[in-house]
Amino acid sequence: MTVHYELPTTSDFAALAGPRYPAITIYASTSPVVSERERAEVAVKSSFDEAIEQLKASDASGTDLAAVRAERARILGDQQLWGSLARSMAIFVSPGFSEVFVLPNQLDDALHVGSHFTLGQLLRAPSQDQEAYAVAISANEWSLWHATPTDRATQMEVDPSLPKNADEASNREPGDVGNRRVGGHGDRGMSEDDRRSGAIDIYAKRVADAVRQVLQVHDPDERVPLFVFAAEPTLSQFLERARNHRRIAPVPGAPDRLGAAEIDETLRAQLSRLNISEAESALHGLSEGSAGRVERDLAAIGRLAADGAVETLWFDFTTSVNGTLDHESGAIEFATGNGTGENLGDGTHAGDLLPQLALLVMSKGGKVVTVRSDDLDGTVWSGPAMAELRFALG
Repeated sequence: MTVHYELPTTSDFAALAGPRYPAITIYASTSPVVSERERAEVAVKSSFDEAIEQLKASDASGTDLAAVRAERARILGDQQLWGSLARSMAIFVSPGFSEVFVLPNQLDDALHVGSHFTLGQLLRAPSQDQEAYAVAISANEWSLWHATPTDRATQMEVDPSLPKNADEASNREPGDVGNRRVGGHGDRGMSEDDRRSGAIDIYAKRVADAVRQVLQVHDPDERVPLFVFAAEPTLSQFLERARNHRRIAPVPGAPDRLGAAEIDETLRAQLSRLNISEAESALHGLSEGSAGRVERDLAAIGRLAADGAVETLWFDFTTSVNGTLDHESGAIEFATGNGTGENLGDGTHAGDLLPQLALLVMSKGGKVVTVRSDDLDGTVWSGPAMAELRFALG
């Protein structure tokens, strides 16, 4: 058994692809919170029990059943695995083979027993943004956080000379660590509310400048989004001063009592929303301005992917279309029932075509984006897949 705490790579997908009977795929939502460990263990055990019952009903051999039970025992008995959970697990088991991925993003609970592993949800992890920065700012304090694809959000170090709260910011000259300002002529006639508003305005500006400087060191290409946890008016004042090329998204609400677990949980949910929004925006642009560069027919997408003509493939990871794909020619043969069956007409085992197409696109240098049809506008999405081509068809 191999346990992966990194996002799956191309070689990982290659090891999981292809026929492998019987093949058991389990996706389970989990939690890094220790008190929720038992629930995850029970859910995975229940999925294994159901999978074994399905194998019995399909007349699997006693040898295969014994081998699957052995892999099940290894996984359920691995205390290190169950003590190091994240937000989901992807488990792939066949006789003499087991791979487990501990993943940071939330996946849907699912079980599939067949001749191929079901890889659609696993592809979701590397095809979506899974990294983010966060600044939590209130009048009392502020902090900067970083969540990576494999690690929960942790607080980043910042220059200790920076103001720690609104009072410090409003009573220091820019760049002055120790000297506090005293009331000047400009303060006369101002109400307490006006002074407080001015202090928060200065504070938001100082924090925005500080955050920009720190992130320029860690992410100079401004690739990673920044989420801003703050209440009004601090939120609007920070956003007004922080606009640049980086993607910045507000998370309204007082952040004073948020710890690392709450920051991470919220970041993962916000990343999911951002990924959906950006996918929908891209699809809108594609449908409105890329005549001749959109293909929706799976058979055509297969041939174009083999030729390296697919720039981006979007596919619904919650939908399965079974069949076989020739990776050299891109030719597709659908399973019985228009792709709903488990075998071809001649009895050959069939697998889910959508992840196979995705892997082919990736092998040719294309990009893959996984989506849920239910999340997208039906005017621009007609799943189960859409391909943006590198050039318009003649």
